[in-house]
Amino acid sequence: MTGAFNLPKPEFDIEATVDRAMALINRTLQPSLEEAQKVVDKVRAGRPLVAPGDLVNPVTRGNRLRAARAVSYSLPSILPGVGTAISAAAVPVALREVLKEAVSATIKVGLLHDRDLTDPDLTRIAVLLVLTEGAGKLDKTGKIRPAAVLGRHASLVGRPAAYDAVAALTAEERREIVASQSEVLRAWALAVGPPLLAGTLPFGVGPMAAANYMQYVLKGTIAAASRVFGPAAPAPVTVEEIPESEVRQDDPRS
Repeated sequence: MTGAFNLPKPEFDIEATVDRAMALINRTLQPSLEEAQKVVDKVRAGRPLVAPGDLVNPVTRGNRLRAARAVSYSLPSILPGVGTAISAAAVPVALREVLKEAVSATIKVGLLHDRDLTDPDLTRIAVLLVLTEGAGKLDKTGKIRPAAVLGRHASLVGRPAAYDAVAALTAEERREIVASQSEVLRAWALAVGPPLLAGTLPFGVGPMAAANYMQYVLKGTIAAASRVFGPAAPAPVTVEEIPESEVRQDDPRS
């Protein structure tokens, strides 16, 4: 045989992939508070005296594992050619699953810090802040900027105890942030999507790399959630210098 067998080389369009994913993930921002609370309560019951910050890892461990397993949709790529094409078609579903775990982990962190998450709009805004921060830090192109996504509310991104600041916003200000939901989700998907596409590389190399990266994505999400829901950093204590003229000397004769 003189001819060589050439495997097909499917081309991936991240923009088109994200567009397909958007139709799947818009309902993912509605996690079950009841299920999240059960996980938090179970971890707390075993370590009742441990501070919330030290319980974040055990509370979100399941989310990190499931996010890594989401790349199982890329497993057909073990077979080059047709398998790679099948995996590429499944990327939007994998993207939705990773987002689902990111949102769930965010909610658990909020409950762990005893935040009242019964207000759906307030909770949604907190999640959007977490996703925006994650998108900005994961993006390697420099195109995803919080100011371009959230406008004048971008200052809330990365702010310690941002949940308290959000609670103090007016109803109109909250609506402005909620109206940016599609832009936030798209920015997040554009930042997270390329590694999932890399998961379609054949012979199993891609899925392994993508699984590790998804755990990295969740780690950043959890850190951002801890900033949003956690307490504000204590203000530094400064010693005021008293003018010499105001210093009262004790009279030795008194």
